[in-house]
Amino acid sequence: MKKKTFLMLFMACLGLTGQAQRTTKLTVYPSFKPAIIQLVDGRTITQPLANVFLKNGSLLYMNLNNVMEANMKNVASVKFDDREYVKIDSLLTYVVDSVGSNKLYKATVIDVDAYNRLLRNNVNITNLDFTMSGDHLAYTTLDTTSEDDFLMPLINHFYYELDGKIIRVHERDIWRRLPKEKRRIYKTIVGKDDFSWTRVESLMELLKYISEK
Repeated sequence: MKKKTFLMLFMACLGLTGQAQRTTKLTVYPSFKPAIIQLVDGRTITQPLANVFLKNGSLLYMNLNNVMEANMKNVASVKFDDREYVKIDSLLTYVVDSVGSNKLYKATVIDVDAYNRLLRNNVNITNLDFTMSGDHLAYTTLDTTSEDDFLMPLINHFYYELDGKIIRVHERDIWRRLPKEKRRIYKTIVGKDDFSWTRVESLMELLKYISEK
C-alpha cells in the first residue's frame, strides 16, 4: 500500500483516456483555474486555483501545494470562465437548458457505489479510498495492471427550477409539486416509450409542457 496526495493522483490520471459515462478524471477541469465564489452570507471570494470534485460535486481549491475541499454549507455558487455552478443540496450544478424562467440543472459525479462494485469484482483494480485529513484529500491505492482499471462510472443528478422552486427530477417529487391540471400531460409525457429520466431531451420536453400556462 502506498499513501499519496490527491494532487499526485490527479496528475497521474491526466494521461489516461476516458469513455462516455466513465472517466479517469477526478475533477471537471483538467487543471485548476480561477473562480469567483459566492458565499451564502453574500460575500464574494476570488480563488485563483479552483475546480469541481467529481467524487461528490463539491468545490476544490489549491492552498500552496495541497488540494482542499471547501465547506459546501458556505457556498452558494461558483463562477468559472466558461460556466456558472449553483449549489443545490450539496452539489455544484449548472443550467443545461431553460424554458422561459424555468431551468434544468445537472450535476455529474462519480458513481461511488458502482465503482465499489467494480472493486469487488476485479482484484487488480485501483482501490481508490477518498479520505480526508483535516481538509486535505488523500487516497490509498494498489498498483494496477491496466489503464482501464482507472475508469470510474459517472452518474447524473438533475433538478428543475420550476416557478422559482427547486425540484429534484424524480417521478414522485415532480408529481407532488404539479397542480392537478398539469398531471394529465405529465403522465402522457413520461408514459412515452422513448421517455427516459436520464436523457436531457426527455427532461426538457417534460419541462416544456409542465411550464405552459
